[in-house]
Amino acid sequence: MKNVIFTICAKNYLAQARVLGYSVKKNHPNCDFYIVLSDEIDNENLNCDDFKIIEAKEIGIDNYYDLAFKYDVIEFSTAIKPYFIKYLFEFYTNVIYLDPDMVVFNSLQFLFDELINFDALLTPHLVKPYIKFEGATSEETILWVGIFNLGFFAVKNSITGNLITDWWMEKLRDQCYADKEDGLHVDQKWMDFLPSLYQGSVYILNNPAINIAFWNFHERKLFKQDEKYFVDDIKYPLTIFHFSSFNPDNVDTVAGRQNKFTLSTIPEYKEIYYNYLRDLNLNGLDVYRKMEYKYNQFENGIPILKLHRRLYRGLIKDGYKFNNQFSTNSGTYYSLLEENHIKLYDKGGKFKVLKKTYGENPPIFKIIFNGLILFNKVFGTSKYYLMMRFFSIFHRFENQTFLIKKK
Repeated sequence: MKNVIFTICAKNYLAQARVLGYSVKKNHPNCDFYIVLSDEIDNENLNCDDFKIIEAKEIGIDNYYDLAFKYDVIEFSTAIKPYFIKYLFEFYTNVIYLDPDMVVFNSLQFLFDELINFDALLTPHLVKPYIKFEGATSEETILWVGIFNLGFFAVKNSITGNLITDWWMEKLRDQCYADKEDGLHVDQKWMDFLPSLYQGSVYILNNPAINIAFWNFHERKLFKQDEKYFVDDIKYPLTIFHFSSFNPDNVDTVAGRQNKFTLSTIPEYKEIYYNYLRDLNLNGLDVYRKMEYKYNQFENGIPILKLHRRLYRGLIKDGYKFNNQFSTNSGTYYSLLEENHIKLYDKGGKFKVLKKTYGENPPIFKIIFNGLILFNKVFGTSKYYLMMRFFSIFHRFENQTFLIKKK
């Protein structure tokens, strides 16, 4: 029986993957560990000789560049997860996936042991019921992103394990978007189906020491005894800590996607967070974080925007076929965008995160609101209502294929 652990990341997250890798090796010195690069080495010196790094393009994904183009880095990194699991099934019995921003604090052997009786293991975001919810992440958000957190996933190379992986792979081929309108949250939301589709084969881990992260800090108590960390009770030694949304430039904020906790409000976490920052710095954070993601630009260096990826999705649905997605030659997707005068260059990346660029309530909002009020007065509420209904459908870039002149 051979066990393996792997993670997936782009080059800029290799410091995190290295810290995870060393924590795995510390607790499982004889267990193989892989870093899958959802990126390309691209002549960079990655300096990761202690770990097996495999470029995702080398594992035989038949629609590789289609996935790399239509998905952003997070969507793509999660979409290839079941593909690599199938790759590992050629050599291993039990497979554990861990997000690169995790750290292993104790042996995972009991998880591998669970795979003797089950085909897959899942960890919920929350393990306790609440009448009055006080978590950092709203219950509505958790309903959208999924009941289970796929920073951790374990699966066995069995008949059912292969069926699960094949089913998941097929879903992620075209439906691995972070997309509220479609009820999708990358690879993760699909796993809500698993306990009912494969009853008796999937084990839900309610151990509070596995996959502890900012979304469940309110329900789990971290403490230290005899120089070891425990969660809730001494029978739960801290096993997997998830540093999701960690900001190395402002450690005290705990996580960028919440504002409930800081290290001043949860001082028991301070040592763990600052030790993590130290380990990231020792593993090349300043070098790796500056490395550019290969699939964020066309081959001429023009950045690929969300508009481009989602419009591509819509055109494929309309029957268009594209090869060499990143090429700028004649007859490519890029040339089609140029022919139709669609903006290609976002100088400084200001359209990536509008809130960071323009603030919470930019002055232009007032101009837009006044314009809408005027429209309602001039054309009437019925026309205003129809216009809003139109925008509610066509605000999605993938529905804006009308921008492309049909040939």
